[in-house]
Amino acid sequence: MHRREIPLTLLVLMFLGASEETCTSRLHITAVEGEPFYLKYCSSSSERENKTAIIKWYKNESHGPLELSSSSSPRIILLDYVLEFWPVHLNDSGSYSIRMGNDMHDWKLNVIRRPKHSCFTEKQVMSKSVEVKKSLQVACEHSYYQKLVNRTLLYKNCEKIENNQNPFLKKNAEFKDQGYYTCMFFLLHNGKLFNVTKTFNITIVGDNSNIIPALLGPKLTHVKVELGKDVQLNCSALLNEKDVIYWNIWKKNGKDPNVHEEEGTRIRTSEGKWLASKILRIEKVNENNLNFSYNCTAASEGGIDTKSFILLKKEDPVDIPGHIFTRGMIVAVLISVVIVCLVTVGAIYRVDLVLFYRHFLGRDETLTDGKTYDAFVSYLKECRPENGEEHTFAVEILPRVLEKHFGYKLCIFERDVVPGRAVVDEIHSLIEKSRRLIIVLSKSYMANEVREA
Repeated sequence: MHRREIPLTLLVLMFLGASEETCTSRLHITAVEGEPFYLKYCSSSSERENKTAIIKWYKNESHGPLELSSSSSPRIILLDYVLEFWPVHLNDSGSYSIRMGNDMHDWKLNVIRRPKHSCFTEKQVMSKSVEVKKSLQVACEHSYYQKLVNRTLLYKNCEKIENNQNPFLKKNAEFKDQGYYTCMFFLLHNGKLFNVTKTFNITIVGDNSNIIPALLGPKLTHVKVELGKDVQLNCSALLNEKDVIYWNIWKKNGKDPNVHEEEGTRIRTSEGKWLASKILRIEKVNENNLNFSYNCTAASEGGIDTKSFILLKKEDPVDIPGHIFTRGMIVAVLISVVIVCLVTVGAIYRVDLVLFYRHFLGRDETLTDGKTYDAFVSYLKECRPENGEEHTFAVEILPRVLEKHFGYKLCIFERDVVPGRAVVDEIHSLIEKSRRLIIVLSKSYMANEVREA
């Protein structure tokens, strides 16, 4: 092959490679409703040479295959080896086939609903891991629709990335860059604007460089314990994947029978390291366990780190002297008795206390309410012998006590009514001018057909 033929051969291979990227090779495909969608079959070289073969597209229904054509629906376009939907609908789900002479190829299409509260669909997300501090690239390019793209926007977690004229992200990866990146392509077709999305789930992982194991917490910890009770010592460390963590629990006379090392746990951090922990359980602490250093060690090829736990006996709480306790109880009882007495007196003389309070302050909040009287007295007005006591109480006793002694102003009908006016209207007017209503209630009052009030 001549040298000048090599660039031409490479150009042909690049064109074929780019063309194959747009082919629908998977047999089971998922599409999102409302977006343009296509099925493309990549024919073999022998099929491309057979130009006489008739290409037909079918949708396989329950009653048999249904041949598709451009007249089947204004949304469907047939371009030889390509079947396009502008856009695809939920009822387009099903099985599709392309037939070229005696050859046939099938696909299974599942159209899913577009999520209401997200700019992307989880089933359409492509995952990608990037090591921290390495190059992070998100290129918004569409191999099939690129020629129809009118505008492209880039979103992170469904929030538009501002000041991004060129929808291409390239930077050194940081942990805060982790998230969902969505490219939204706006396609112009037959005078209408459609959009297609492509979403990447970018995960930022830690670098692979090893660290020196580090135990968490102070290097020496004193733990106060009670004799006869169990205690757990928790040792945690940040390690590499192959590092180990263990307890040094052997004494000169061997291992304590009440000291047990339990299985540890390991959790991978977002930086790619391991957070490990091991628990040392001491059952029924005794004198032999006190003031002994229980060491926890984390070891790797790069070095070790050790921390110590020492058990100390918890001091008994100081007892309160008897005479102080007795005095405290007496004071508490006296305070309780005084409180009960005050509450009882307040309940019995609550009215007198309220009146005293008003008299002491020398002000009356009722002066601004627009009322003339403090109370309207309703009683049986007929002066019969059997009503004498009731009449005396309403007309003489009540005014003497409430008006002269406490300063209230009462409205008594036969004393304060204006002569010559209608009785019913006058009573109603007096009640409206009074803040309260006092009823002198008796059997005669209840039995009388006409009552004041």
